[in-house]
Amino acid sequence: MTFSATDAAFEGFRMVRRHPLAMVFWAGLYLLVFAAFFGAFGASLASILASTETMQGTEPSPADLEGLSATYLGLFALVAPLGLVLSAVLNAAVARAVVRPQEKAFGYLRLGMDELRVLAVTVVMAVIFGVGTMILFTLIGICAGLAAVVNVGLAWLVGIVLGLGATAALVWIMARLSLAVPTTVAERRISLFDTFGLTKGHALSLLGMGVIAFIMSILVGMLMGVVALPLTMTTGGIEQLAALEGSSNLDVLSAAWPAIAAFVVVNAIVSALQLAVLYAPFSAAYLGLKGLAQEA
Repeated sequence: MTFSATDAAFEGFRMVRRHPLAMVFWAGLYLLVFAAFFGAFGASLASILASTETMQGTEPSPADLEGLSATYLGLFALVAPLGLVLSAVLNAAVARAVVRPQEKAFGYLRLGMDELRVLAVTVVMAVIFGVGTMILFTLIGICAGLAAVVNVGLAWLVGIVLGLGATAALVWIMARLSLAVPTTVAERRISLFDTFGLTKGHALSLLGMGVIAFIMSILVGMLMGVVALPLTMTTGGIEQLAALEGSSNLDVLSAAWPAIAAFVVVNAIVSALQLAVLYAPFSAAYLGLKGLAQEA
């Protein structure tokens, strides 16, 4: 079996056709998570929407920005750990559906060692990219600052050239590590830097595959948004929460439950479809580069 970036890019659509029940499980999980989010943080979301609406068309004061930032950061600190776990569970499910399709119980959803390994790999990659980006662009800033001593125009040139080079380097590393999750699930071990050997000579193909999959996921979201537009217009949309600033979570749910319900259902379905379209191609690429036949 050979690796075709174009063919692998559309693996998500084939997955939806082969495993429609898995989409139901994934959408159901998203629905539970989104519903729990509104139940726990509906009041905080109303505050954020109200602050954002107030600042539109005006110059926000430092106090406004400080208050909005504090709300965002507080919400992020609470949601981010749960988001990492959810991401690990769903990413492992997508990879499992491609590399071990016979394990189809519960829509390929599990909470075990595969998910822990995927979580570890995800966190390590996030740290690598975060620290790497900080170091690279700090060095670029230093180089541009030194160049500015000679000439301001030269500083701009140095900053742009080095910035483009650093961005290209980060994208290249991302492509070389892009098969870490499917490799980890397929081989039941933490696999990170040894994916460099698997992806050698295929970085551009994998990057192109990822770009196609990303575009397809955006198109899926836009199409579903158009389909759901009548429902959104009927219920008033989630933006109406801005008028409920200062209300309790229970009051927010009571006043805006039709809009919240519509938002949760639509986004659960869209998220499940986008998950398959965006991440399944990397598992198909793993099978292709390993020369393994894909099981039905």
